[in-house]
Amino acid sequence: MSSLRVRAPAKINLALEVTGRRPDGYHDIDTVMTTIDLADDLRLSPARALEVVLSGAESKDIDPVDDLSGRAARALAVAAGREPAVRIEVTKRIPSPAGLGGGSSDAAAVLRGLNVLWGLDWPLTRLSEVAATVGSDVPFFLHGGAARCTGRGEVVEPLRDLRPLRLLILVPPVGAMANKTARRYGALTPHDFTDGHRSWRLSQRLARGAPPPTNDLVNVFETVVERTDAELLAHYASYRAAGAPQLHLCGAGPAVYVFVHEGARVADLRRGFEALGARVLEARTLPRAAAQAIAPEP
Repeated sequence: MSSLRVRAPAKINLALEVTGRRPDGYHDIDTVMTTIDLADDLRLSPARALEVVLSGAESKDIDPVDDLSGRAARALAVAAGREPAVRIEVTKRIPSPAGLGGGSSDAAAVLRGLNVLWGLDWPLTRLSEVAATVGSDVPFFLHGGAARCTGRGEVVEPLRDLRPLRLLILVPPVGAMANKTARRYGALTPHDFTDGHRSWRLSQRLARGAPPPTNDLVNVFETVVERTDAELLAHYASYRAAGAPQLHLCGAGPAVYVFVHEGARVADLRRGFEALGARVLEARTLPRAAAQAIAPEP
């Protein structure tokens, strides 16, 4: 094949607990995530050297030289003992940085795509070893669907696909925070650490095919935001007043999501949130097979 197209879906955290700080400076986490159908699109084609081209409404503030998709190509090339000769064209649709994992998903899409384009035929376990060197969420996106992730996030336990759930993602009108994720982790205290039981309990429920219970939809960074970010708190309060009583933080934020019933008047909800300045994106949970889609081009 001369080129191929790879889907790079966003994710939401159904649960996110931090269980402690590691000797290497990272933190151990226990999280349950699922892919959603909001996605970037990638086109990979042979080239004489590595090229990364970004386009789309969500690409304007991203440096292609340091983009995770290029890092993934270089990491796989080193592991495979070859040159990273590929042109990567990324159409960005996932807001960044929002907590939706767009960059990590792009990196995983590159690894999956190059595994085919370069004829490596590596198993997922071997690709995951490379993925873990690129970013903590990248191994999850290699799997897609629903999964429980532990360690730094690189230990992935695939779970049964969720039944399709409808949601709205609300992105508040706030400026990008430099080193956002590191700063969120840096604001954690030992009192924020938990034992991972709620993530475990949620994963057991999903494994049985049951829907996620609201009481187990937790995110440790919601507590951090409450202590440190009055601006975000004000936005979230306005969204709750406009009809979203149960907001859930996406990763380290600032985006939040709310599940909506199939019969909900989404257009009215959307207009209300947009009137408050939020960018509103409609999405559904995405099963594993769809999250891993690769389409060869002639």
